[in-house]
Amino acid sequence: MNHDNETAPASSLEAKDRELFDRIAPSYFEKDLTESSRIARKRRLLKTSETCERSSLGDLLEVGCGGGFVAEYLKGEYATYCGVDYSENLIAFAVERHSDDNVEFHACNIKDFEQDRMFDVVLMVGVLHHLDDMQGILGQILARVRPGGLIVVNEPHPGNPLVTLLRKIRKKTDSNYSEDQVELSWDELKGVFEDAGLEDVRLKAQGIFSTPFAEVVLRPQGLFAPLAKVACLLDDLLEHLPTPILKFLTWNIVAVGRKPDPADTGKR
Repeated sequence: MNHDNETAPASSLEAKDRELFDRIAPSYFEKDLTESSRIARKRRLLKTSETCERSSLGDLLEVGCGGGFVAEYLKGEYATYCGVDYSENLIAFAVERHSDDNVEFHACNIKDFEQDRMFDVVLMVGVLHHLDDMQGILGQILARVRPGGLIVVNEPHPGNPLVTLLRKIRKKTDSNYSEDQVELSWDELKGVFEDAGLEDVRLKAQGIFSTPFAEVVLRPQGLFAPLAKVACLLDDLLEHLPTPILKFLTWNIVAVGRKPDPADTGKR
């Protein structure tokens, strides 16, 4: 584990979130250690990574890597994996469980990640809405992406009024849930991507029945693990519905954008 030196003060939101995730680290990575949640979380990740439409993810950077389970779930699909998270407690777990020759972890704010290296794909699952300057930080991250490379995110969105209400209730009743996070509409998320300099931005609705299993550990596992599998199978079927319908059913949006490649200019 590397502790990168902080070069910029954290905002009040970042400091608050860092304190939250350090505090809830054991219960946070318990989700990926519990079968029902693990099933749904792995499905969400795979559906997110599929939007890259690449045979290999190449050099993969994950921002907000948490306990580092992406390195495990996507093993064999990347050349190298680099996980960054500002929760030292989560990174300590990731190092202990997921270290490998082509896997590394850094405990730092992505704004202060100073390594001089470039990536083919940057992945953020449930991270963008925690940032107080989404467009600005996306721009900084984009500087680490090779021309033609991708940034892909999975974010909560307000398309389903019932889901939005449930999130509001959870903010008020669950001390382990960030009360400051926001939901981005389709147009807002696309605008953030385009304003940061990404092109060919594509959005996809994701997660109907499986998402609650991904977010909450439910017991007994003898009951909820099979139900999680059923929920994932239902989502496999329903996520083929037309986008206008899915926008009012799903919990999340997947967005992927491409860094412009000057070499492609003459080909268009």
